[in-house]
Amino acid sequence: MTEDTSSKKSKPARRRQGPRRSEASRVAILEATREELVRSGWRKFSVDSVARTAHASKQTIYRWWPATGSMCVEAAIGLLPAVSQAAETDPAERIAALILPIETVTRAGNGHAVLRGALIAAADEKTAGESWRNWMKANIRAPLRLILAEIAAKQLIRRDYDIDEAVNLLISPAWHNLIVMRAPLKEGFSRDQAAHLIQLLKP
Repeated sequence: MTEDTSSKKSKPARRRQGPRRSEASRVAILEATREELVRSGWRKFSVDSVARTAHASKQTIYRWWPATGSMCVEAAIGLLPAVSQAAETDPAERIAALILPIETVTRAGNGHAVLRGALIAAADEKTAGESWRNWMKANIRAPLRLILAEIAAKQLIRRDYDIDEAVNLLISPAWHNLIVMRAPLKEGFSRDQAAHLIQLLKP
C-alpha cells in the first residue's frame, strides 16, 4: 500500500514573517509616536492618531506598551545616539560625551519637541518615569560616577562630591531649556556643562 504524497508536495512552504512584521510594526508605531509628540505634545497625545498613522491596532499598541507614557519615552530614547568615549582622555570631554546625544537630538529637526513630550510623560506617569530613570542611570549616572571617581583619585576634584548633585548640575539646565524655554540646546552645551561641573567640584 503506497501513501499518496501529492497533496503534501503541492503545498508551498510557509514563510515565517511574524517577527519581521512585528518589528516593522513596532518601528512604525514609535515613529508615529514621535510625530504625535511633535504635533500634539504629551498632554494632548492621541493613541488613536498613532494607530492610524502607523496602520496598527490600538490592541497591539496597548499589548506592547500598557502605559502610553512608556511608549513616548521609548520613542524619545530611540532617537539618542550611543555614547562613544573610546578616543577621549580629557575628563571634561568624557563627561560632555555623556550628554552630547541629548544636545545632538535637540538640535536635529523636531527632536527637542519629542524629548520635551517624553520628559513630561515621565513626570506624569509612574511607569514612564521609571523607564526614563533607568535610561539615565545606565547612560549618565553610572558612567558619570566612574569618571568622577577616577578624577577624584587623581585629586582633580574633591572626593566628597554627591553623585545626585553632580547629575543635577550636569543635566538640569537641559531640562529647563527643553521644558520651560521650549527650545533646542545651544551648540557646545555639553562641553560647557562638563567644564562647569568640574570647576564646581574642584578641591
